[in-house]
Amino acid sequence: MKQKTNQITIVLTLCLILTSLGLNTISTKAVASRVYFSAISPDKTGYAIDETVNINIKYKWEGLTANQTVTIQLWNTTELMETLGTYTTPYNISGTLTPSGTQTIQYTPTSELTTETGSETYNIKMLSGGIVVDTENLIILVADSQTTMSITWQDQNNDRIIDKNELVTFTAYINWAFVETTEAHSLYVNYGDGDKLLSTVTVTAGSGSQTVTDSQGFNTEGAKTATFTLKDATGTTIKTSTAKLTVGTITQENPTPTTAQTSIIGIITNNWPIIVIIGAIATAGYIYLNPKRR
Repeated sequence: MKQKTNQITIVLTLCLILTSLGLNTISTKAVASRVYFSAISPDKTGYAIDETVNINIKYKWEGLTANQTVTIQLWNTTELMETLGTYTTPYNISGTLTPSGTQTIQYTPTSELTTETGSETYNIKMLSGGIVVDTENLIILVADSQTTMSITWQDQNNDRIIDKNELVTFTAYINWAFVETTEAHSLYVNYGDGDKLLSTVTVTAGSGSQTVTDSQGFNTEGAKTATFTLKDATGTTIKTSTAKLTVGTITQENPTPTTAQTSIIGIITNNWPIIVIIGAIATAGYIYLNPKRR
């Protein structure tokens, strides 16, 4: 009789354990079943005025037991701007079950997001059955166009002493960013005897750079200047930069840098407005490019 009682006790204990495990499994599945944003970011860290914005969206689903349809919307702080799209999570495709997965999509909003310079925060909302199930911020940065130009020179003998009639090679480093449309600009140089057209500079939409060189000799000694002027198609001056030098003695101004120095002097020192803006944009972009940890 005692042996029978022990057997019944063991059976009841096993039943309780199995029942507990089953309830925990059901509870876990119910909690884990969800669809949510993993990462949201614009396709660029910064835009020119009126430039088109594309939004990259990555979302995940976990613990699904059936296909789930979600709607993705773009909001400003208080109002719905537009519905970006509707998507069905592919839990069951031709009998293949994927209760967990990831999907990356890109939307191009019809709403104008780049009409003014500055930073604007929008909300991307995910709805399922009309209920908001997740929300993420989207920051759009718009900047005015920026153009910089710096000039370096090197004498023919490479000794930083310019003799009369010795050829001096001048190099203009032109950089631009946040340009709305591609334009043809003109680069002029003046060695003290009037402007002459040196080159056409194609300033492309977005950002870019171009290097232009020219050589000149001086037949008299003394202080000299080489002034480079960049003008747009209407003749409006966009940027001016002047190199100062002395013929007949060692010139301290505008030393010719090495390749590494060119990067530092020509880009950092003379292009700091662009670098500051890009740095701020890159920092904000990094924050919103990182996937959300959940």
